[in-house]
Amino acid sequence: MAAAARGRVSSLRWRLAIGALFAVGSAFVLNSISAALGWYLAIMVSMSFDYMLGNSYIDQRGEADRRTAGALFVWGCLFSIAIFCVMPVVLAASGGRSGRVLGVLMAASSLVSVMLFTFQSPRFMALSALPATLALLAMPFIAFTQAPSDAYQGAIGVSCGVVGFLAYIGRSAVNNTKMVSAWRAANQAAKDRALESELKRAEAEEANRAKSEFLAVMTHELRTPLNAVIGYAEIIEEDLEADGRKQLADDAARIRGSARHLLGLIDQILNLSSVDAGQEGLTLRDVDVRKMLEETVRAVQDEARATGNRISLRVDPEAEWAHTDSSKLAVSVAALLSNAVKFTENGLIAVSASREEADGRDCLAISVSDTGVGIKSDDMERVFKPFTQADGSSTRTKGGMGLGLSIAQRMAHTLGGEVSAVSDFGAGSTFTIRVAMRLAQGEAPAARAAAA
Repeated sequence: MAAAARGRVSSLRWRLAIGALFAVGSAFVLNSISAALGWYLAIMVSMSFDYMLGNSYIDQRGEADRRTAGALFVWGCLFSIAIFCVMPVVLAASGGRSGRVLGVLMAASSLVSVMLFTFQSPRFMALSALPATLALLAMPFIAFTQAPSDAYQGAIGVSCGVVGFLAYIGRSAVNNTKMVSAWRAANQAAKDRALESELKRAEAEEANRAKSEFLAVMTHELRTPLNAVIGYAEIIEEDLEADGRKQLADDAARIRGSARHLLGLIDQILNLSSVDAGQEGLTLRDVDVRKMLEETVRAVQDEARATGNRISLRVDPEAEWAHTDSSKLAVSVAALLSNAVKFTENGLIAVSASREEADGRDCLAISVSDTGVGIKSDDMERVFKPFTQADGSSTRTKGGMGLGLSIAQRMAHTLGGEVSAVSDFGAGSTFTIRVAMRLAQGEAPAARAAAA
């Protein structure tokens, strides 16, 4: 702000100095110090007034006040330019040939000044250039008169006009050079920032890929001992039940249940990290949709019964077969079904598959509806983010890492589709996976890029 103020003061002083030079030239050409002095005083007062109006406009904060101050500043500038252009007309009418030359130089200088200071506002520039343009156009129609000064005085006056005009041209050249240098510097700085941003993005992607590869390897290694724990827990549970030791058998069952829960969490991390690591190659084949859904429902049936839920399944005849990656589709459906079971108690979970047409292609739509707690409208945008639950408070009643819906969405994306959701808070939710009925090799990445 201080630098801008100093710049405005410097510009005002510079214009007043050039005005003084033109005033001296006018005094010689007209052979009248009073005429030149009166004109210069009028110019000095009007320019000072414009300077105060400009500061008032900058200092205003309210929109209405700024609009009023801006209008006053514009009219003040036009008044100053009009006063400046009065003297060229007077010189042309009363100063003879030397007055005509000095008047042209002064009017031309006014035009250069307008271009120099108002080029960023084309409308204001056109309006403020009007007085000088009219003065120049009027020059040829003004009859020559006898010069009041001798040839020597006229030559000095014209010389002052030439110096003033060249000063305006020089100032314009200097300003243009500064602007071009500033534009080049800004352009180079933007390129440097873009390059730095690209390098940081590449580094972040590489770090994320390395992290995902590490998680994929680690989770894969953890599955082996966990499967052993589950297997031995089942054997111990069966032996204890056979011996009639019910309490110990229940303890073994709890070990088995906890190990399966941990295995499920590891599977979620493995699925998420494999997608992030770029290990989402597609294995396309004909898929029996009904059989795949029955197996998925069967996998969560015990958990659903434990919370008093019933699961229904309906598959339309035209949706019983699809050509896609069955494992990734099954993972996506299983994530939605597990989410529905988790947030529904003593309710109904309906799984349905149908054939739809979207964007000119046949789609397989698999919907999972529940009568659970539902999702608030404000939380809908973040339910697909990893490690996020709609109830993110420390007192939430449901466990889990918040990966299920994120995995479902990402797996759907690898198949060129998406997961959409509608929900009525307190009444239930419906999540729908839509993928192509017949997915061609190479089609999914293009569809996923378009979705992103």
